[in-house]
Amino acid sequence: MEKSIGWLSLFEQLSLNLPHEICKEFRIALTLGYWKNGLQLSDKQRKICEQALFYSEKNKSSIMH
Repeated sequence: MEKSIGWLSLFEQLSLNLPHEICKEFRIALTLGYWKNGLQLSDKQRKICEQALFYSEKNKSSIMH
C-alpha cells in the first residue's frame, strides 16, 4: 500500500521530482518497448513509467502556467 505524505502519495512526490535524464530513459523505453540494456519492458514497468511521466509532465506544465 502506498503511503501518503500530505495530499500526495510517495510515488507522486517522487514522480514530480524525477530528473530529466530519467524521464528521457522512460520515454525511450516506452517508445521502443525495451530498456537501454535490451531487456523487454514488462506491462507493470510500462504502467509505472506512464504514471511517473504523467505526474512529471503535469508538474512541469503547472510550473509554466
